[in-house]
Amino acid sequence: MDVIPSGFYLCECCPKKPKRFDTTEELSAHESEKQYECSFCGSRFKSKNEAERHQNSLHLRRHAWSCWNIPPNDRYASLFRESIDQPGLADTCGYCGQDFPRSGGIVLEKDLEERLNHVREVHKFGECNSSKQFYRADNFRQHLKHAHHATSGKWTNALENACMIDTPPVHESGVR
Repeated sequence: MDVIPSGFYLCECCPKKPKRFDTTEELSAHESEKQYECSFCGSRFKSKNEAERHQNSLHLRRHAWSCWNIPPNDRYASLFRESIDQPGLADTCGYCGQDFPRSGGIVLEKDLEERLNHVREVHKFGECNSSKQFYRADNFRQHLKHAHHATSGKWTNALENACMIDTPPVHESGVR
C-alpha cells in the first residue's frame, strides 16, 4: 500500500493502472477482490481462471498461432480438408466450411485454382499481417473471424492446427 502526498491510498494489485482510495478500508476491500496472484509478475486477478489465462498467454506461451505458419508449398492441404459429408467427392474450406466438389473424384488443376481463388477473394488469404502471432486460441479465432470472414465450426480445427506452433519453454523468470 502506497500513500500518495494528496492523502489517497494507492493499490499495488493493479500495476498497470493503480487505483486511488480515500480510506484503508476501501483499499482493503478492493485488494481482497483480487485474491489470485500471478507467480511471474505479481499481477492480481478476481478469478483463478483469469490468473491462469494470464500466465499461460503472457508468461508460459506454450503455443502460438499465426497465418505465417501455413506452408506456402502446401497451402491447399492446410486450407482444405476432405469433406465429411461427401468423402472422396469434395473438399471443405477451412475458413467457412463450404464444400467444393472434385472433378471425377480427384482434385484437378482447375479445382485447385477455384479453391485458391475462393480463399483469396472471400477470405482475404495473404492480406493480413501474417507475421502477427496470437498466444491464445480464442484471440486467433477472432482474427480468423474478422480478418478472414471465417465461421466457426469443425472445419476450422484443422486450420487452427495448421497455424499453430510450439513455442520455446519459458525460464522460471518468465523470460524465454
